[in-house]
Amino acid sequence: MHKLLEFQAVVLAAGRGSRLPDVGGSVSKCLLPVGPYPVLWYSLNLLEKIGFQETLVVVLDEDKSNILNALEKCPLKIKYELIVIPSDEDWGTANSLKHISSRVTTDLLVISGDLITNINLNEVLNVHRKYDAALTTLFFNNGPEEWIELPGPKTKAKPDRDLVCIDKETQRLVFLASASDFEENVTIPRILVKKFDAISMYSRLLDAHVYVMKQWVISYLVECDRFTSVKGELIPHIVKKQLSKPKNPAEKKGTSEKNVEITKDIFDFAVESGYESKIRGMTAFNDHMLGSKGIFYNDLLRCYAHIPSKNTFGIRVNTLSSFYLSNNKILSKWEQLTGLPLTDRIHPDSEVKTKQIDESSTVGEKSIISEKTSIKNTFIGANCTVENKVRLTNCILMNNVTIKEGCVLQDCVLYTGATVDTGCNLQYCLVGPHHEVAASTSSNHQLHAETTDNMITLG
Repeated sequence: MHKLLEFQAVVLAAGRGSRLPDVGGSVSKCLLPVGPYPVLWYSLNLLEKIGFQETLVVVLDEDKSNILNALEKCPLKIKYELIVIPSDEDWGTANSLKHISSRVTTDLLVISGDLITNINLNEVLNVHRKYDAALTTLFFNNGPEEWIELPGPKTKAKPDRDLVCIDKETQRLVFLASASDFEENVTIPRILVKKFDAISMYSRLLDAHVYVMKQWVISYLVECDRFTSVKGELIPHIVKKQLSKPKNPAEKKGTSEKNVEITKDIFDFAVESGYESKIRGMTAFNDHMLGSKGIFYNDLLRCYAHIPSKNTFGIRVNTLSSFYLSNNKILSKWEQLTGLPLTDRIHPDSEVKTKQIDESSTVGEKSIISEKTSIKNTFIGANCTVENKVRLTNCILMNNVTIKEGCVLQDCVLYTGATVDTGCNLQYCLVGPHHEVAASTSSNHQLHAETTDNMITLG
């Protein structure tokens, strides 16, 4: 396995999961179980597969010990250093990058800690290399979202959508905005139509939150100090700026009495070093067929988007539906997603007495499954107890869950420490952390939790 010297990697794993039900309590999004491992493991495994030997991982300070404990039980060769940010402050992703800026010495690969995909990330890095891009992004084009019936109260919440414009010929990412920014009509800058011959507009792409950026972008982020979000503010800003040109020195404003510049523009950072411009002047390569303009349309600032083939699996575990769907699919796609054989489907320190457990189920450490039970397509965490005459189908049990005798559960999610008392029949239900469902309860599409005002935000 070769070592990647030209890129550093950082995994952003400090998100609380604002689109997930708050009923989950204080469970960090990156520690949600997907199959036998927490979701953060999949991002680290993705980096390991293409040769990264070390990475930084940005986490909340209150989650550090839990994350360390969880990852120690996972198969990983990549070295990871946890960089903590304060839990009691509302830091955005751009703040996290500013926090690690002094550690960035090369171009940077930024990955979200909730990503599960089978893509070879070298495809994205190669686009960045090929076009000497300031910024390269990854989108999945998997078609319409799969419809699945979700546990919990029914909701009509609509997913956030982006409007993404990409030049067909050059892969340039030329426009990026949230669909919610427009009421009816979408206004595209006229310069795009004049500059590029054929632009594809997408409204159903999934932003993987994978960004490759030049080292100077981090310097600009720190110096500018006006962005809090990478996805919502920094990326659209750079995409928009590539359509403009550097100002002449005479046009620049904002100098002090000593004629020292105090407001730098992005083009002051996007300065080519070395022989890039001379090499382009001598090469026969061009990124577009028609027109008399030079390579890359003579643009200093260039953003690109990579969209892999539609059969690529890509999902971000940031909503209840994606959490549920990823668990539904993970074992059937295990080897192509992880590159590893699945050896820990039933943890060796668990006690599984039943023979009625199918190959699409997993059991965590120190869990006890009684003899007269039926377990189908169900993920059982650590320290769980499942008593006799229990049937579990399409369920997710987090750690320390107890299911007592005679219960039948279908398509349910049970959070840490939950208990379901004897003789319950639950379908499509959410059970909150440390909540006890009373004996003989029968319910469908219900929320069982210690609820408080405004606690539940289903997405």
